Amino acid sequence: MTNKTYHNISDFLNDPSFKNWALKTKLSDVSFWDYWLENNLDKKDLVKEAKDVIIGLQFKENPVSEEKINYEWSAFEKKILEKQKTHKRAFSMKNKWIAIAAIIVLFFSIGFYAFNNSTTTYKTGFGEILNLKLQDGSTVTLNGNSTLSYSKDNSRKVWLKGEAYFQVDKKKSTNAKFWVLTNDLKIEVYGTIFNVNSRKSKTQVFLEEGNIWLSLKNGKSKKMLPGDFVSFSANQNKFIENNTKVLAIEKTSWKNGTLTFNNSTLIDALKKVTETYGYTIVFKNTEIKKTLITGTVPTTNLNICLKAIEKSANVIITKENTKLVVSKK
Repeated sequence: MTNKTYHNISDFLNDPSFKNWALKTKLSDVSFWDYWLENNLDKKDLVKEAKDVIIGLQFKENPVSEEKINYEWSAFEKKILEKQKTHKRAFSMKNKWIAIAAIIVLFFSIGFYAFNNSTTTYKTGFGEILNLKLQDGSTVTLNGNSTLSYSKDNSRKVWLKGEAYFQVDKKKSTNAKFWVLTNDLKIEVYGTIFNVNSRKSKTQVFLEEGNIWLSLKNGKSKKMLPGDFVSFSANQNKFIENNTKVLAIEKTSWKNGTLTFNNSTLIDALKKVTETYGYTIVFKNTEIKKTLITGTVPTTNLNICLKAIEKSANVIITKENTKLVVSKK
């Protein structure tokens, strides 16, 4: 045990002694890990998340040990190659002056596009998490089934479809702003940590550190403080949710390969899963939609994730092509 290094959640999950500590099944391992934690406080958060996964959603037994499924926690990086559109010039040669005018207009149009609209785009597949470092030093964790793009010469103004976790680098010398744009709103930042989810015709924003301003599509603005969580729909022109003192782990644990639920309904929990994996949900019994669950589940392996939710909600979840069919057990 003493010769091992622990850098991520999978390192802990693959260590039998750590499992013994989490479940308190072997006294020698409990003593070792209590001592190890006292001397490795920087790993406290990773240890807590790994312990939550092992304990599961308040199960009496480990629901997946018999499956012998290996967790895949490392993020796969995939960058979509930069693409530039090519434009064909077309003009009428009815007379000399029209031709000259067309050439001038076309020259400036193509030049403006080439120098001002070249974009960089990152896109993740279903179930994939991508870690990015932008040109200005800011870091972004892009969730599955999401797209992030920005102008080649300005990485401090980004467009998001899907979900991303931002750690924005503050430019003290210039006090330059950082912008995140979605279909519903625009987020104005100087240097802070926050999470944005722009799916299902609404944008959800959670602020972990610092402060930010939201510029809404209806022309209004809103300042957010740490712990604030809002959900705004431009289509409905209103805030769907507006909460304070929300725990960060509930909104950002996905970036480490887990989802944390705190008295969440079964339908809300499954919606969060399907956002990442692209499935649709079908309930055979409508009353089970409101079943409450609390705990942490892994998301890097869909089968394990669904097994954990099945155990917690006492339901059966069956994959049928692109559907997750949920029924009573």
